[in-house]
Amino acid sequence: MTTVPGHNIVIQQSVAAQELTHQAHNKSSPEQAAAQQQASELAKNTTVQKFDESERIKAKKEKDEVRRKQLLKEEKKKKKQEEMDQDPDAPGRLLDTTV
Repeated sequence: MTTVPGHNIVIQQSVAAQELTHQAHNKSSPEQAAAQQQASELAKNTTVQKFDESERIKAKKEKDEVRRKQLLKEEKKKKKQEEMDQDPDAPGRLLDTTV
């Protein structure tokens, strides 16, 4: 409910009209608006942005590390196989005998 200044009249308003009048009376001053804008810009400038490129670089490094480990395993396996192939007296090898 609102009153008309200078008159003894009371008017009842709907909820929407009350909200509009409340917002109209609570306008911030230009100084407050400028201070809020400056604070938001400061927060925006001091926040580190996340780039897709940094994620791609990180994923590439991880992929390269996995690939390098796989190559090392394969090389070890190959060396072990070569050592077994060179030893003729190794178990499981057939003897080549001629009579």
